[in-house]
Amino acid sequence: MEQLLSNIEVILLHIVNEKPSYAYEIDKAIELREMKRWVRIGVASIYRVLIKLEEKGLVCSKNEKEGKMPERKRYYITDSGRAALVEVSKRLLSNLEWYYLDLNVGLEACNLLSPGEINSCLKKRLAKVRANIQGMKEIYTSEEDLKNKKRIIIKNLIYLRGAEEKILQDVIRKIGIDE
Repeated sequence: MEQLLSNIEVILLHIVNEKPSYAYEIDKAIELREMKRWVRIGVASIYRVLIKLEEKGLVCSKNEKEGKMPERKRYYITDSGRAALVEVSKRLLSNLEWYYLDLNVGLEACNLLSPGEINSCLKKRLAKVRANIQGMKEIYTSEEDLKNKKRIIIKNLIYLRGAEEKILQDVIRKIGIDE
């Protein structure tokens, strides 16, 4: 039976599967791969999720000491963790996800704002979206050694932000207020 895993659990399982790691190493791998652009994960949650994965039997840990460093827990994927990672990868690649977007929540909850305030906020967001698209395009074109997966992920993010840019332009146009 397939275990239901959060996106953070999947990311941590994937990294530990690549190489048994300490929580600090996992955080650095996430940072190096710029995963925080598309998954919400912080250092504190890494530690909590690793404990949860260990409780589920998907990873195990060993206290290890290297040189003069203090003893640390290194996490290893278990056979059931590897099987769960295979199943969840298949599910994530083949099923549609629901988008839980802050923009949608903000649009739903903006009744107390004037049209001018809404317009101003959306224009600020639009400027950030455009800057984000530009930054990702620069990464995509300048880093020729990007691995194929990272290129696909960045391209996906560019397309998603492009769709957001279009909807923001449309909403701003419909509000019809210039400040």
